[in-house]
Amino acid sequence: MDPKLPAETPLEPEEDALAALRDELEERRALTEAVFAASYDGICILDREGVFLEVNAAYERMTGIPRAQWVGRRVEQMQKLPGVPRQSATLQALRTNRPASTLVNVRGGELVLITASPHFGPDGAVRNVIMNTRNITQLNALKHQLERERGSAKLADLEKARRSWLRSRLAAADLDDLVFASPVMDDLLSTAAEIADFDSTVLLDGETGTGKGMLARFLHRLSRRADKPFVEINCGALPESLVESELFGHEAGAFTGSLRTGKKGQFELANGGTVFLDEIGELPLASQAKLLKVLDDKEIRPLGAAATRRLDVRVVCATNRNLHDLVAAGRFREDLLYRIEVIPLHLSPLRERPEDKKALLYAFLDRYNRQCGRDKVLSLEAVAALGSYDFPGNVRELRNLVERLVMTTRGEEIGVEQLPPAIQALASAPGAAAAREALVEESLAEVVDYRARVEKLERQMLHHFARSCRSTYEIARRTGLTQSAVVRKLKKYGISLAGVAVSREA
Repeated sequence: MDPKLPAETPLEPEEDALAALRDELEERRALTEAVFAASYDGICILDREGVFLEVNAAYERMTGIPRAQWVGRRVEQMQKLPGVPRQSATLQALRTNRPASTLVNVRGGELVLITASPHFGPDGAVRNVIMNTRNITQLNALKHQLERERGSAKLADLEKARRSWLRSRLAAADLDDLVFASPVMDDLLSTAAEIADFDSTVLLDGETGTGKGMLARFLHRLSRRADKPFVEINCGALPESLVESELFGHEAGAFTGSLRTGKKGQFELANGGTVFLDEIGELPLASQAKLLKVLDDKEIRPLGAAATRRLDVRVVCATNRNLHDLVAAGRFREDLLYRIEVIPLHLSPLRERPEDKKALLYAFLDRYNRQCGRDKVLSLEAVAALGSYDFPGNVRELRNLVERLVMTTRGEEIGVEQLPPAIQALASAPGAAAAREALVEESLAEVVDYRARVEKLERQMLHHFARSCRSTYEIARRTGLTQSAVVRKLKKYGISLAGVAVSREA
C-alpha cells in the first residue's frame, strides 16, 4: 500500500454503494427466479435463433418433457418430438418481429394458448423471445369449479349471459341450419365461437350429413376474415392427376392440357379468407406432402412457376373417416395429421342428440312451408315415428325428407302414411303408443309454459300502463283491449291504478 494514502480512502463510500447495489440486484434476481418458477403459466425464454435458453416447471408439466431436453435445442428440433405442437408462435414472432399467438393441443388433448413476444435490444434487433403458455382447458375447468362454488343463482346468471353471447354469435353467423336444442351442440358451437377468430388449423370430424360444412362456414363468418372469400374444396372429387393444379394453380403451358393463360389455384383464390378442405382423408399421398409444405411455409408455388407466392389463409379440414386408422394403414401422413389437428371438433350423429331432431324437424318444416307457400302440419304419430328413426344420413337426410314431404303431401296434415316405409314401421313398433303419449304430455307442457310466459308479459305490460295512464279507458285505448277486459285483468293480477289497489280475483 502507498504510505502516502490515508488509512481510510475516499473509495469506501463508493464500495458501500456498489455492495448495496449488488445486494439489490441479487434480491431482484432471486425474486424474478421465484416468479418464473412459481408461475401457473408455462414460460420459455429463447434467443434470436429460436434456441431455448430456459423453461419453467409449469411448461415441463404441460409438455411432459423435462427442462434438460429443452435447453440448448432449437424450436425446429423440438417440434419433431411426440406431443410437441407443430405450429410455432415463436418462429412466427421471429419472422415478423411482432407478438404472435396460436391455439394448440398438447398431450392429453388439452387446449393451450401460446403467445410469443419478441424482446428488442438497444440496436432495435430482436434479442430474445419470451413465450407464455396458458392451459385453456385447465382454466375452463377451474372456472367451472369456481362457478359451482358461487352457487346456483350466480351460475344461472353466468349461463344466461353465456347463452345470450352464443345467441348473438349465432345471429352474426346467419346460417339457417344452425338449429339445436342439445347440450352437446351447445358446447360445440360455444367452443367454435370462442376459437373462430384464431388462425389455428381446425379439423372437423363426423359422419356424413352431420353439418361439417355448416360448422366450417360458422367459423369463417365469425372470424376477422368474414368479408373475405370462403372457398370449399371437396378433396374426394379432385382427379388425382389434377389435384396440385386445382389447389395451387399453374402457369401458362405448365403441362399438356393446361390453360394458355394459366390458372389460379383454389388456395390463391381464397387468399385473405378461409379454405375448407372437405374429405381431407381422400387426398393422395403425394398431394399430402405438398399441402403440408404449404401449411408450414404459408406460400405456394403454382405448377411451372419460378417463384413462390405468399399466402394468408385460415385452413379448416373435415373428414368422415378415422385419420389415425389411415395413418396406421400408411394412407395418410402422420405429420400432416398433427398439422391439421391443432383444434379438433367432433360433430355427433343425429341419433346421439335426440333433442335436436324435433328442433330441426320443425325448423325445416317452417322453412319449406314458407319457400313453397304451403301450410303443412305434422301429426303427433308422424312426429313420434320420426323421433324414433335413427337418420343414418343425419341432418342432411332429415332436411331432404321434410322438403319432400312438404312438396308431395296433398292434404294439410303430414301423417305416418306419407313417411318412408322404414319410418312407417316404427309407428306400429312396440313402445310407439308410449312415445305418442309422451309427445302429447310434452306438447301440453309446452302449451302451459307458453301460457305462463304470456301471462308474465301481460302482467308487465299492465303494470307499465297502470303507472302512466289515468283511467282504465286510457289503458284500453293504448293496448287495444276493451275497458271491461282491462278491469278484469287488473283485478286478476292485483294491479293498482292511480294509487288504488284492485282486489285480486280468487
